[in-house]
Amino acid sequence: MEQKRITIKDISEQLGVSCAVISKALNNKSGVNKELREKILTTANELGYRINKVAQSMARNTIVIGVVIPAATHDYFSFMKKGLDTEFERLRDYNVEKRYYVIENLYSSIDTIRALNQCMEDGVQGIILCDFFPSGLDKVFGELEKRNIPIVLMGDSQSTTSKYLCSVQVDAYRSGQMAAELLRLCTKENSNVAIFVGNKDNVEHKLKIQGFVDSLNTYGLNLVGVYETHDDDTIALHLMKKILGDSKNLHGLYSATSNFASIGRIIQDEQLDLKVVCTDIDSAVAYYLKAGIAQCTIFQDLEKHGRTAVRLLYEHIAEYREIDKTVYITPLVVVRSNLDAYLDS
Repeated sequence: MEQKRITIKDISEQLGVSCAVISKALNNKSGVNKELREKILTTANELGYRINKVAQSMARNTIVIGVVIPAATHDYFSFMKKGLDTEFERLRDYNVEKRYYVIENLYSSIDTIRALNQCMEDGVQGIILCDFFPSGLDKVFGELEKRNIPIVLMGDSQSTTSKYLCSVQVDAYRSGQMAAELLRLCTKENSNVAIFVGNKDNVEHKLKIQGFVDSLNTYGLNLVGVYETHDDDTIALHLMKKILGDSKNLHGLYSATSNFASIGRIIQDEQLDLKVVCTDIDSAVAYYLKAGIAQCTIFQDLEKHGRTAVRLLYEHIAEYREIDKTVYITPLVVVRSNLDAYLDS
């Protein structure tokens, strides 16, 4: 037999309190003292009451969420945007609207400030600010705080103001630790290893370097150097040739940035006996994993970052939930045998 659905009327009869008061308490509205509110919520939970969130969302004004994202076509942002779009689609029936604000220069505080000001002019209820945002945002963040517009950051929160609701980040330090351990599993003790990063000033990359370096002694590996590519294939290729020219005695490489195409090409062309840990999964990484040039990749699941940012911001705005200041997304290890499971994720 199907169990009877518990309604507000059932809670009202149980407590001898009007349905109007019950509704206010369940929807976190004013006019109900703390003690009674807690009593109502406890009783609702004991009776098995479930809020009809779709009906509830239709009864309130549309929640408009602004997303500030760089125009860069790099896979990093395309994966992130795919996750954002997926979660916004899931919330379509919950009266949630998305608005994208594209910045042309991802390192420009002027472009970012202009986009955030436009968000305020458009009356958004919350903002998701994607990675690579610059410094110099204190003033505009202060204005957003005055207007009670919460901000969820995606990425490098330590490089900017503290006036934000939450930061969704790669667990970068753990990524570096994982890379060191994985290289040790592929190489012998006292092997020489190097790390390539996009930008040493980027906090996420700093943490990857730190996690990697801190773990080398544990696994008996020797650091040859930390090399900065600025996510440029030409620079990465030049650095790789320089390393090989200086010394052929390199056994392992951690590519902590996603521009692996030129590095993989030279390893393949020179038929180097080099063990490689990559980052994320683009077409180049997938190719070199299948070819056996790279042994594994540390998958940051950027789509999950996007989905998580939208969900947390929605829950805070619509359901008044308290959100942790920092939410880390744990990276995963992908090898050739499980690659297909992630190619379309």
